[in-house]
Amino acid sequence: MTPIDGPSLQLAVPHAAFEGTPATAAPQDASGAAMFEDLMKNVVTNANDQIHEAEKVGKEFAAGTRDDIHGTMLALSKADIELRMVGNIRNRVVDAFYEVWRMQI
Repeated sequence: MTPIDGPSLQLAVPHAAFEGTPATAAPQDASGAAMFEDLMKNVVTNANDQIHEAEKVGKEFAAGTRDDIHGTMLALSKADIELRMVGNIRNRVVDAFYEVWRMQI
């Protein structure tokens, strides 16, 4: 079922058909760990690029070659949000690791 005003979402693993064929747990070409690693690399790379862009824009504004204060503040805010998001993801992953580590076997 698709949302009324949005595109349909692609599932990582398709649902099982009604004939009783089970759905696979992960795609055949990549494991869950590899997919998570790729996702984290993309998030960190995007955040790093955003920070470098904001730093460049800030230096241009400080040097006087750029007079768009709104664009400068927007770039700096976007970089700040990206950095906070990466930090929160890192904290959640570390917390999940410690939760698994503390489990009783």
